[in-house]
Amino acid sequence: MTFTDIQAVLFDLGGTLADYDLPSWPRAVARCAEGVYGFLVRPAAELHPPAAAIPPPELAHAARGVASPEHPLPHRVALGLRRIVRAVSGRTLPAIAEACARPIMATGRLYDDALPTLNALQARGYRLGLVSNTPWGTPPYLWENQVERFGLASLLPVRVFSSAVGRRKPDPEVFRDVLARLDVPPHRAVFVGDTPDEDIAGARSAGMRTVLIVRGREPPAGTAPPPDAKIHSLADLLRLLP
Repeated sequence: MTFTDIQAVLFDLGGTLADYDLPSWPRAVARCAEGVYGFLVRPAAELHPPAAAIPPPELAHAARGVASPEHPLPHRVALGLRRIVRAVSGRTLPAIAEACARPIMATGRLYDDALPTLNALQARGYRLGLVSNTPWGTPPYLWENQVERFGLASLLPVRVFSSAVGRRKPDPEVFRDVLARLDVPPHRAVFVGDTPDEDIAGARSAGMRTVLIVRGREPPAGTAPPPDAKIHSLADLLRLLP
């Protein structure tokens, strides 16, 4: 099959463009403890690379913005708590949080087919964007740094992370946010992701076409609608998009 009249292609990050060893909660807590312990007692040369430069308070405040009544209540509460913690602790707690994320983010690597496919789609004139859930409420600047580290920032100029907007896939508003920034109607956009219940169901509910990428074992279908297409490599996407 071939998708016609498509203007924009949106992507998930983890499991689609990049591979992360995202552990279960017990292992995540253990890795967090490892990172914080290293931050407190080990020489800098022995630590994982920094997950991101911690933004100064004024930039952090500007990036978070002001939570409006349209934002979900948990997001508004979280923003308020972050401001209180930052005001009380200065940079100490943000530095510990960054150290906690280091062991997990250090596992990230870009799939070999990601950059060639994104470059080819950009050369064909498609508008590209990113919609990603952030695990465990991690702040978006950590993931923005990952995008920079992978060399994706210029290829994916419009990006939305769930912790920045207070909504998570499959909420269709997350997808509509990116489409509005790209100025593309939903029926002229395709979303590529690896999870049926979050990526495929969410993009479909926003009115987009959908492509499920299966890297290895087939994911459980759950209650999600079937995708419009299924691929096993991002290179296969180029045959679907003229």
